[in-house]
Amino acid sequence: MLIVSKRLTPAFKKTLISAPKPQYVPETSLCDWIIREVAMQDYGMLLCINCNTQMPIVLPGAEFLKVSPVSVLRQVLMFVMAGMGISSIKLTEYVNCITHGEVSYQNMTGDFLAEKAFRAYAPELAKIDIERLGDDQLLNQLGILSLTLGSSTKVFCDLREPKIAPAVRFKDQINQEWRLPAQRKGSMAEKLVWEFDYRLFHQWDDQLQNTPAWPGYAAGGREMRQVNDAFLRSYHEYLKQTEIVDDTRMQRYLRLADIYLNRYLIASHPETLTSDLTAPTAYLFEWLLEHGQIKPENVQLVIDAMLALGTFIKATGVYSTLDEDLYRQAVRDGGDRVRAFFKAAAAQEQLEAKDDEPVSRQEIAGSQVDALVQELMALADDERLVDALADVLNQTPTLIDKLLVKMTPLQRQHLAQKLARLLDEDQNN
Repeated sequence: MLIVSKRLTPAFKKTLISAPKPQYVPETSLCDWIIREVAMQDYGMLLCINCNTQMPIVLPGAEFLKVSPVSVLRQVLMFVMAGMGISSIKLTEYVNCITHGEVSYQNMTGDFLAEKAFRAYAPELAKIDIERLGDDQLLNQLGILSLTLGSSTKVFCDLREPKIAPAVRFKDQINQEWRLPAQRKGSMAEKLVWEFDYRLFHQWDDQLQNTPAWPGYAAGGREMRQVNDAFLRSYHEYLKQTEIVDDTRMQRYLRLADIYLNRYLIASHPETLTSDLTAPTAYLFEWLLEHGQIKPENVQLVIDAMLALGTFIKATGVYSTLDEDLYRQAVRDGGDRVRAFFKAAAAQEQLEAKDDEPVSRQEIAGSQVDALVQELMALADDERLVDALADVLNQTPTLIDKLLVKMTPLQRQHLAQKLARLLDEDQNN
């Protein structure tokens, strides 16, 4: 449900974009957002607060939007969730739930933490220079701003969990509440060569919300590892007999599968390979990156290993065809997120390396252009503009051309008028 201030009623009653209904997961309270107007300098913006996690999302003001803010919230959320490494399947399901959810119009709520979050975020937004948010890719920029606000433990934190940032809490709850379990049911029509009893993995389905603090967690983990180890032995035989990889690559495949089943999935909840078909995305993007197990040179190898594991799971009858399709999409999503991460890291390294290089005359001129543009904007109707123009004219013609390109039509008009007046005064004298 979206809880919207009454002043925004006309904006939210605009026609929504069409979006399919969620197929795999039901709507939960994690879909509840409170939306109100806030001021960023002289601009009206919309601040959305997730009721469960206090995650903030910043949107353009309703007066600037030609469509319903729900549509824009959907787009920004997709950008933010992709940046968190959440599977495209899961984020699509989530934003579609919001699109199809109810809208309630009320100015205040009884949610203490959400109201406290509004009071914490609003002053931070007022400090942001709205002029730096250009029209190009504005929604992506607002997504980055939202992630920055939500990732800080200093702006706002849940009083119950003061060390966990809202963005982290939002990501964790999405992954925990919005699991897409394997739907394999019944027996196979024909005997499979590598058949494995899928029910062994489903025996912990009712315990997924348990954490390591649960008294029976350790014993359950040992039982899960026994099942996983039996499954991995079959996987080893499958790899040897199918001869799809050499011995070195096979060992890498087995090691990555072992880490996935016996370390990653069991780390915080009693999960198996049937608990959440989208788990490979976070496994690739978070765990392997955090533990240094994936590098730019071995990304494709890791992806191939996870895809091969999915093929074997399907061959055992534990996954249906649809299950495998969703699993493979999650693997591809994780690979895309990892590649984007390494690409961004490489670009940052290039920038840092460039900062250490000697500064060229052209780069100095470019910085001077930026400074002069700002000065001309401030001095458009000031006599000190003469001095500023003198500085410009002392530069190269190329610099003058760059300056004119950067100026707006209104600034050029002011400049032309000032120059005309100066010429008239010079002729009269």
